[in-house]
Amino acid sequence: MKAVLFKSKERFTAFREMLANYGIECTVLDFESQEWVDHDYSGTDMVIYYPSFLYSSNHPLALYHVYDNLIHLSMEHPHLKMYPDPKVIRFYNDKYRQYLFLRNRDYPIPDTLPLFSMDSLRLAEEQLGFPMVVKNRYGAGGGSVFKVCNRKELLSLFRLSTLDLFNAGGARHLLSMLTKRIFYYHLIKARRMTYPFLSPPLLAQRYLTLDRDIKTVVGGGKVVEAHWRLQANQEQWKVNIDGGGIGEWSRVPREVLDVSERLARDLRATWLNIDIIPSGGKYYITEFSPVWHHYAYREKPSFVYKDDYNIDVPLEVSLNLEKMIVESLMA
Repeated sequence: MKAVLFKSKERFTAFREMLANYGIECTVLDFESQEWVDHDYSGTDMVIYYPSFLYSSNHPLALYHVYDNLIHLSMEHPHLKMYPDPKVIRFYNDKYRQYLFLRNRDYPIPDTLPLFSMDSLRLAEEQLGFPMVVKNRYGAGGGSVFKVCNRKELLSLFRLSTLDLFNAGGARHLLSMLTKRIFYYHLIKARRMTYPFLSPPLLAQRYLTLDRDIKTVVGGGKVVEAHWRLQANQEQWKVNIDGGGIGEWSRVPREVLDVSERLARDLRATWLNIDIIPSGGKYYITEFSPVWHHYAYREKPSFVYKDDYNIDVPLEVSLNLEKMIVESLMA
């Protein structure tokens, strides 16, 4: 078998070593070079690219290599087996497209209203009340997600998404970025400024009180890994691991397994990562992705393992992301 592996900031070496372990001939290409456009893919069996966000995750073009280049390869060379799964790429990091898909197929999601106009803001205020959660269309890791406590804050975010910067709220938002560590992380380490704007339509959601959520990974139609993300303290209202949440491998409810596998079937996705929150005895899908990252067991001291973990695939198998992906493409 022959593979094309595109250079990436993360997991590139691990994928290259895994392909070598299976005796798969590997050609390395780079989306930053013209060479990938001219390459002959007719004899290639699989393409792998583990993407990272260019600029910052809330930038509209943060994934243009995925949206444009991988979709092009999939359309021009339909015989290629690919990771990420091209059937799900159009939803990747786009909360609005995900909302439309989930809502129209009657999936359980938090009460959500896209903010199209001033009328939408009034409707959100009436139906959702304050506080509410407002999410930028693009963003990952809990970034560009806001807890909005009044109409003034809601209006400021909406104006920022329409590039109406001539208001005090928009100016305060831009200035507040200068006080955040993540701004200087991108500025110093990557030498890039965090994207300061928001993209329409924003999504307003009912604020649900929660102390945990759960991430599931579906591969080959079955959940192969799942872990809870727990609130580290009562002040934390987002439970992302990178934001301080605590990871836990423990029992996964049957309802979570069923809805995860149903979504993968409806998307016809080979691989799918799903975020689900429990509230009021029900489980709601908040977003999904064809790409995921999870920490290896014992990699972070904040992760714990409990004996009631009920996924059939052992963790030593499911946490070897590169091995699972390569084997699925070979199959």
